[in-house]
Formats: sequence, C-alpha cells, structure tokens
Amino acid sequence: MVPGAFVRVYFPTHEKPRKPGLLHIGYILANSPLEAMVAYTTSQPWPTGTPLSAGVRLFTAEEAKRLNQSRPFVLRLDVLAKLPMNPQWFPEIEKEGEGVIAVVPSRLQEELTDLATNLVRRRRDLIQMRGI
Repeated sequence: MVPGAFVRVYFPTHEKPRKPGLLHIGYILANSPLEAMVAYTTSQPWPTGTPLSAGVRLFTAEEAKRLNQSRPFVLRLDVLAKLPMNPQWFPEIEKEGEGVIAVVPSRLQEELTDLATNLVRRRRDLIQMRGI
C-alpha cells in the first residue's frame, strides 16, 4: 500500500470515530509500516449549485473509470482517519494487492497533496479526524 492509492477500508463513521465502519474506498495520503492517513470518498454526488468546500475534489465518470471505479465520486480531504495497518481496518491487507483499487498518476497525486497541504495550512479547523 503506497501513498496515492485508492484502497478498500473500513472507514470510521462520524458516530463511532474510533471504530471500523462500513467498507468504503479510501485514499492513502501517507503511511508507514504501522499506520496510514486515509481520506474519505463517497459516491454521493455533491449538491448541484453548492460551492465546493475546502479539501473537496470531484471525480467525473471518466476520471473514475481511469481509477478502476465504476461511477463518479467525491474525495473529501477534510475527512481523514489515522488507521493502523491491519485487517481490522484494511480487510484485504494480507491478500495479494492489499485491497488497492488503483494508484493515481504522479501529477494527480501532486494535485491532491497540494490540496491537502493547503487545507491544513489555511483551514485546519475544517478537518474532521477519526481513527486512532
């Protein structure tokens, strides 16, 4: 599992921020052998006419397809979880491929890293932290 990967993860919910939640696709911002910083994704469309919040990146159907995903989605860099690297959180971590759906191209990874960095520097108060 590497930074820039979309992976299957039991992303913690707002209601139970310290416990594994439902299976989602998450984006690995950073990781070490022991833990990962994961951003939330959702296939729920962003409300039409609503300005994007800081840290939000929309992916079109075409972009999603290039990342092995079946429909458009929203990446929420303002909803993060610091999670241990184990099967309780990453159900396919011990399997070949480790649950990785796709690794973004370097240019997109730079864009997302810049978006996350700017969010931390300018609007840290908007970030929801979950996990350990």
